[in-house]
Amino acid sequence: MGLQTSGAISLDDLHVEVGGTSGTTCSLNDPDIRALIDVGDSAGQSIQQYYGKSSETSLPTGGSQINGQVQLKQITASSYISSGGTLRVPSNMWVWSDSRTTAALIIDISCTVINDGKIIGRGGKGRWYQGGGGGTQNGDPGGPAISVTASGVTIVNNSGAYIAGGGGGGSNGQDGGDPQDQSGGGGGGAGGGEGGNGHINRESAGGTLNAIGEHAKNLSGNVVISNGGGAGGGGGGAYAYPGGGGGRILPGSGGVFSSSFVWGSGGSAGNAGYGPGPSGYAGGHVSGGGGGWGAQGGNGSGPSYPYNIGGAGGAAITGVSRSLTNNGTIYGST
Repeated sequence: MGLQTSGAISLDDLHVEVGGTSGTTCSLNDPDIRALIDVGDSAGQSIQQYYGKSSETSLPTGGSQINGQVQLKQITASSYISSGGTLRVPSNMWVWSDSRTTAALIIDISCTVINDGKIIGRGGKGRWYQGGGGGTQNGDPGGPAISVTASGVTIVNNSGAYIAGGGGGGSNGQDGGDPQDQSGGGGGGAGGGEGGNGHINRESAGGTLNAIGEHAKNLSGNVVISNGGGAGGGGGGAYAYPGGGGGRILPGSGGVFSSSFVWGSGGSAGNAGYGPGPSGYAGGHVSGGGGGWGAQGGNGSGPSYPYNIGGAGGAAITGVSRSLTNNGTIYGST
């Protein structure tokens, strides 16, 4: 929280600020106390030098931006603080991942992380099937927002902040007349998951930070077939159309298939993508929409069991046991 800027200040105040227990032995020459003012041995120190100092480190906000958003990609806590320290994610920052297998934030040391911003995982890719035998392509799972690999970790998610696992990608559908025929593409999951190609062979890109995913278009590229979402993208439908891309808007709404028919649609934040299977067969080629933040992608339909399954939603926080205080919004398992 930081030390007082005026008035009475004691050695005990300094000790507590660096994570010590009040009333226990300490000195101005302790390395963790000296680190508050970045000095060597305590010769010449004055306790007044510690006014306003803090053991807390905020992530830097002066780096490159994406789509006007302050951001850092795939970071580890130990790159910014030492064991026992406190790391704060500022309210205007996105900490994000562009890999389903790598968390946006890896907490690899004993520490406290205070989140005032947005920490998000990568969305799963929607899938499609080109034909030729089989016809099953399950959606890719979403990736985690935070992975804890060290013990003694405390996470505080403050009011207005988000921790969100990526949404699962939608699965492909199967042709009702021929299960081996090519299929529509599933929608991409929230967190930038790509929409499945479809036979048009045009993959829909996931959205950049604070943007919706790409709309899927027809062969000529001038008619929107399936909308990208702020969260999960819409799924492909009849005639093997591609699925829409998943967005990176929080909380975000799912994209829909741009048709008067009931095709797959993307899930909004925390909600699974829609797909007609396995609850009932609704026609050929019908693929599932991408999952919203932390939620499963939609299942694709087909003429027989097994139906194709949407990818699982990514975890908000995964790994070693930790303490969590949540006053904000979390999407995905913790």
